[in-house]
Amino acid sequence: MRFTEGRPRRSLLGGGAKPLRTEETSRARYRVRVARTGAARGLTHLAQIERLRRAVAESGLPAVLQKRRKSPRPKLAFGPAISMGYESAAEYFDMELSAVLAPPEVGEALSRVLKDGLEVRSVRRIPQFYPSLDASINVVRYEIRGSFPEGAGESLARFLERPEIVIEKLKEGGARVERIDAKPLIIEMRLASPELLELSLRFGPNRTVKPEALLREWLTRPDAEMEQFRILRKELLSETARGELLAP
Repeated sequence: MRFTEGRPRRSLLGGGAKPLRTEETSRARYRVRVARTGAARGLTHLAQIERLRRAVAESGLPAVLQKRRKSPRPKLAFGPAISMGYESAAEYFDMELSAVLAPPEVGEALSRVLKDGLEVRSVRRIPQFYPSLDASINVVRYEIRGSFPEGAGESLARFLERPEIVIEKLKEGGARVERIDAKPLIIEMRLASPELLELSLRFGPNRTVKPEALLREWLTRPDAEMEQFRILRKELLSETARGELLAP
């Protein structure tokens, strides 16, 4: 990945590397967007967190550390969890550095150590008191690729006309069933082509529905047949009170 926003003066990983603008007491906060493809699809969310945390530690960036640990590590804040098997173009994490660096230099340092399907897509500096990822993100856009049946467009239209779309979720190892009406969560669900479904969903505490659960309810297919579909988390967004969708 080549970053073109500005031109860093020196490489971060070379001997004696220095930030563009150093202030002893200054800190800078950055929001990093990462894609996961290929082998990274097999990572759990926790494994992905550890991979990204290790990359920050190995990058040479002057990351602020979590001090209340036997082994201090970079203090990072992550976006919503992702399911194993999904690809994504929109994994986010926030980090704080003890010096001010140009975003392209931060991106290049991370790109040197990220591998195996994880790739930096963008880096931007954000204010110290900017809303956290967890507090602001409440919409996800998916692209789902697979072989949809003949007449899928008509059956999808009928599906979306239902007064309720109830999804059952097993809790406590199957001891309890939770029922969620997914209809208010669906912003968009449309077939862009015979092999591509575009899906935008709201989510939040006690109102999260996985895309494969909606597919099962719509197509009335067993879990085993869901494995043919390839799910990409394309965007994470913030929906305002006016219904505007904004990038985090």
